[in-house]
Amino acid sequence: MEKTITKRNSSIVYISVMNVIAAVSVVILHANVSFWLDKSKPYWATANVIESVFYFAVPVFFMLSGATLIDYQERYSTKDFFKKRLKKAVIPFLAWSVVGLLWASRKTLWAMLIGESGKSLDWTFLSVTDGIVNTKFRDIYWFFIPLFCIYLVMPLFASVKKERRVKVFTYIIGIALVINFVIPFGLSLLKHYANIDFGWTYKIYVGFEYLYYVLVGYVIHKREIRLRYRLIIYAAAVAGLLLHILGTYFETKANPGGGIVSLYKGYYNLPCALYSTGIFLLVKQLAGKIKSEKAIKVFGFLQGYTFPIYLIHRYFLDVFEENLKLVHMERASLLYVVCATVLALILSILTTMLLRKIPILRNIVP
Repeated sequence: MEKTITKRNSSIVYISVMNVIAAVSVVILHANVSFWLDKSKPYWATANVIESVFYFAVPVFFMLSGATLIDYQERYSTKDFFKKRLKKAVIPFLAWSVVGLLWASRKTLWAMLIGESGKSLDWTFLSVTDGIVNTKFRDIYWFFIPLFCIYLVMPLFASVKKERRVKVFTYIIGIALVINFVIPFGLSLLKHYANIDFGWTYKIYVGFEYLYYVLVGYVIHKREIRLRYRLIIYAAAVAGLLLHILGTYFETKANPGGGIVSLYKGYYNLPCALYSTGIFLLVKQLAGKIKSEKAIKVFGFLQGYTFPIYLIHRYFLDVFEENLKLVHMERASLLYVVCATVLALILSILTTMLLRKIPILRNIVP
């Protein structure tokens, strides 16, 4: 969720567009909470489609980190790189984790404030530290932990000579795709459908999990991919999306336990890897054709709020979910997802504007 597009650097428009699309997608996914909670509702089939279609958001954010940060040495030193990461990511994470702690304890805090007996906070140094590090107070902040790990290894990627990065990273992507994604996914299907359990513990760790997306983002960002290869990537993306939608639907419906079957889900599962890659490439191709200066300015403006939207929006969704009875709206409905998404986006932006006017607080909404 890096802010890299400015008025002086509007040539990479797709970075702004992709940031905005990914941020909106995250809010939609969180507003679509009935996918996880209301499987018996008729709406669940629609919720499954929404969940699958917008599932690319998190992988795309890691791709954007690769696209915008691996070349950081062209702009500043490694020391400055970590200073910027501390200011733009670590401090906001810690600050909003504390907000999450207060939010999670708000009912107890209110009871103590009004003098209700028997109410107390069980905060200890260990419990608070555990809650922050393991994102227990605000679970959506889990994204920061792998992101911080990626920051720590970014200088290693940057140490590869610039003229060799695309070739080296493409090689890593190729072997990681096969060993980390294709083979494990194929074996999971064999185990599930044919009861063939073949052990596979081998991984290419330099392209493991979210590191894979970082490298994919960089290569797509730097390389002009020929049409025939783009078509192959798009076809694979469609296949990944369909596997996610249909596989999750039919397996979950057939699950006697009633829970969501995650055979086709997961950010480092093959369907997601194929689909997310296709989305990133498609947005790069289409956004590059935007000629309207107004549209570019709009995306540039909204990009400045994508990170705060991620930090703030879930609190507004909590309020909406807790007060649905007041508006007579069903959570398991497309109307709720649309209304909750739009309101959370608007209120998050307005809140950010307000916080940025307060000197002490502006640093927690960079």
